Amino acid sequence: MENIKILIDTDLGDDVDDAAAVMLALGCPALTVLGITTVYKDTCRRGEMVKDLLAQWGREDIPVHIGRGSALLETEDKEPEKPIQYGLLETGDSAADKPVQHGLPEKEKCGETAVDFILDTVRKNPDVVILGMGCMTNLALAFLKDAESMRQVRIVAMGGAFFNTAPEWNIICDPEAASVVVEQSENLVMMGLDVTKFLKADQERLCRWRNRKSRTMDYYLKGVDIFREKTGFPVTLHDVLLVAYLIDPEVVGLKQGHFSVELAGRLTRGTMVDRSNYYEIDPQIEKNFRFAQTVDVKRFWDVMEQYF
Repeated sequence: MENIKILIDTDLGDDVDDAAAVMLALGCPALTVLGITTVYKDTCRRGEMVKDLLAQWGREDIPVHIGRGSALLETEDKEPEKPIQYGLLETGDSAADKPVQHGLPEKEKCGETAVDFILDTVRKNPDVVILGMGCMTNLALAFLKDAESMRQVRIVAMGGAFFNTAPEWNIICDPEAASVVVEQSENLVMMGLDVTKFLKADQERLCRWRNRKSRTMDYYLKGVDIFREKTGFPVTLHDVLLVAYLIDPEVVGLKQGHFSVELAGRLTRGTMVDRSNYYEIDPQIEKNFRFAQTVDVKRFWDVMEQYF
């Protein structure tokens, strides 16, 4: 496997899959993380948690940049619920209010530097792969600022649902941003909720991870415990599929398509709309947009066993 340079754009702090995705990337020697940017709501707080995670791995050399916290277009509609912001090392009900171990420099707290960092990285490394693990606000702003540099960049993003009309979280948090990326990118792969929802870590697997007695794994599992206690949700590794796909492309089966993001409608805002010719059995698609239609769960866990 050739070395792949990646840039991670993440909303780490809401769920436990972003942290697992970063850990998998750090654990695979064929992946080089050029930097991590944060997106959605309290992006500075997210940056602090990313820095803390990197410190556990001794990877303080990886730059972390703060991104846009608000959507491109703030509507009068009720916004999505506030993120959990559980923190990774922290415990207790007031964990979100406690300082983390490794904060960001004050100069980075007062401004958003993610978009400029993304563009600078893309210009210097045209072969970089951007992994979108949250809403697409930062990526859209990069397109709006320099579409020429962004258009050909390889982007692999988690978001949308391609076999269901329900809006998915990463898209509905900023539909306008997702629309910009989907319409302007010429090299986009998306992993929808249709496939990522199958990647649940059961109790037996969590116990095996706990039995490793690994400092970095114990750090991660503290976050898992807090997440499960606060939400009752299963541990589902949505964003991890992006990294697993780079390591082993056979983990998913991709299909070319022509989709747009619905920007209106009481029930449909944020949904992925198939624009291909429905009357044809095998419609010709010119746009280089691909989405995951299948996932090989066994291959996914094989990748996890080897590098996570």
